[in-house]
Amino acid sequence: MADSTQHLLSLKVMRLSRPTFVLANPLPYEPTSGQLGEEALAAIAADEVTELGTPLPDIPTKNLPKGDPSLRLGEFGLSNFLALPSSFGNIYLGETFSSYLCINNESGAAVQEVGIKCELQTASQRFTLADTLATLSSPTFSNLPAGTLTPPRSPSAPARVSLLPTQSAEFMVHHEIKELGIHILVCSVHYTTPEKERKFFRKFYKFQVLNPLAVKTKVNTLQDGRVFLETQVQNVAGTPMYLERMRYEVNQLFEYDDLNTIIIPNDASVNPLAPNSISPNVASEPSLLDSTSTTPNSTSVFGPTSYLNPQDTHQYLYLLRPKTPNDPLARTTPTLGKLDMIWRTQLGQSGRLQTSQLSRKVPPLDPFEITVLSIPSIVKAEQPFTVTCRIRNNQPNDRLRITVQGVKSKMSSVLLKGVSERSVGVVEVGGSVDFELEFFPLLVGMHKITGLKVLEAISGTSRDVDSLADVYVAVGNVDR
Repeated sequence: MADSTQHLLSLKVMRLSRPTFVLANPLPYEPTSGQLGEEALAAIAADEVTELGTPLPDIPTKNLPKGDPSLRLGEFGLSNFLALPSSFGNIYLGETFSSYLCINNESGAAVQEVGIKCELQTASQRFTLADTLATLSSPTFSNLPAGTLTPPRSPSAPARVSLLPTQSAEFMVHHEIKELGIHILVCSVHYTTPEKERKFFRKFYKFQVLNPLAVKTKVNTLQDGRVFLETQVQNVAGTPMYLERMRYEVNQLFEYDDLNTIIIPNDASVNPLAPNSISPNVASEPSLLDSTSTTPNSTSVFGPTSYLNPQDTHQYLYLLRPKTPNDPLARTTPTLGKLDMIWRTQLGQSGRLQTSQLSRKVPPLDPFEITVLSIPSIVKAEQPFTVTCRIRNNQPNDRLRITVQGVKSKMSSVLLKGVSERSVGVVEVGGSVDFELEFFPLLVGMHKITGLKVLEAISGTSRDVDSLADVYVAVGNVDR
């Protein structure tokens, strides 16, 4: 690092951020006749530039919600003025960090070959935001009046400058924040004194990057391989935000339905600001309302606008289905996809965040599984009925030889009819075999079909089927 002697140049670094509205204490009044000073107050209100009753000329008035024409921003405690931030403030993951760098010649002599190198250092990487040190020579500005010089701002076109007394060189740097934690802005200034001596000094600016959104997931995996994915997105920043886009990028093994929209018929009462088509982050059109309309509109369950105040949470629900039915890879993969979010805060400042892969705890996959394909909805007592079942082989490499056995001691009032042991046969790798079982119900009411055991002859393993299905047993003549 350079010595601590007095330098001819100074460096000023400021963060560029959006201004904020200045809060004010408005003077309320009621425009009733006969009130003292009513005309004066009405004249002041008419000149109020923050009046909301007059729409901007380039915005179609038919798309604006109806409101009180006398409503003004001043009634919300907001004035006509904007204030620059008094401190560095918070910077969040996904936002763009912008900074203004100013090198000023505070000496009484001209300084030659002034260059700067600006780097942003994180816990794992170092990024060069500006570098004018690569150019060994550049034109001097000795004939120019004292003032401000603006060298090229792109690191790809570096240039050194010469500064007369009181002259300054300005730079602006931008960087999209993609890491959490401590960030250090390192600025190195190099120059040549009138005595042809090369000098430099370095300054460090440290700031913390915070997380604007907290994402939590809940996963419910069904027996047929479908997955319900619930994501909870919470605003943990200290400012309200508008979610401009919430897009789910599903794992390539799945296809999905976005269950966060409602299909509304054309003749229904819809908010005039509601979109007329599916939003870009919708993969399909799941209808949450029964409708006979052939040209429905869709709207988000959160309404036409999606705002998140600090600590507010939105819950999103997605239904995932394997692209290939009964795909063992899709049923055992821990990754389900990721979220891509874009938001805006005060005065339109934007940010973008893409989560890592949303994961789940992989459910155990049995070597084989038995499912019911068809069963009568109602059966009659003391009359047999048939259940169609399917045995599927989930083994990646081995064939199965399956036998289904009935255990009478574990059966309920629904008994297996016929022999107690049935051979299903060989089930190939990834294949399935359908078969039928006949049962005999003894008592009326709702009963579970229990007491079955599936045996695999090659490996010698077995599995008890605690409950194959539920069946309602009725009395009398009942159509199946």
